[in-house]
Amino acid sequence: MNKKTKQLSLAAVMSALCFIILLLGSVITVLDLSCAAAASLIIIFCVIELGGYYPYLVWLVVSFISLLMLPDKFGALVFALFCGIYPILKSYIERLPKIAAWCFKLVLFNLVLTGIIAASRFILGIPAEEIDFSLIVYGVCNITFILYDIAVTRLISLYLFKLRKRFKFINK
Repeated sequence: MNKKTKQLSLAAVMSALCFIILLLGSVITVLDLSCAAAASLIIIFCVIELGGYYPYLVWLVVSFISLLMLPDKFGALVFALFCGIYPILKSYIERLPKIAAWCFKLVLFNLVLTGIIAASRFILGIPAEEIDFSLIVYGVCNITFILYDIAVTRLISLYLFKLRKRFKFINK
């Protein structure tokens, strides 16, 4: 089997795995954000192992199918607008100087958070009592984002330096 076929097959399997994780979050609604974050780890794997346009394809396919098929759309919306694309953008953002990278990440996150809140209220019809534009929501979400980013960075390091040599998915 040639390299392109292996990459495409792995991307398809990763897309299915992302969808299954998001489906779990949709069925058990208390896990919707956790499952969106877990699905983002699959995108990170695609960035590292597949590179090129494959992570974008996985993100687009999973976002589209999840928004169409999942019974509870909130986790799919969070994945489509943030958790799915952020790992791809993170690899580019972290090439900037550290302070500039963190400023860019926080600005990007707050713009996306505003979009998620607006889409949740006005498109998905989630009541204002459940999600709003308050400073408390933004504060808690920003702290959670910072912890998420640090955790993702550590998981990437763990994978690259300890786990990757044990697995050989694509012969480079």
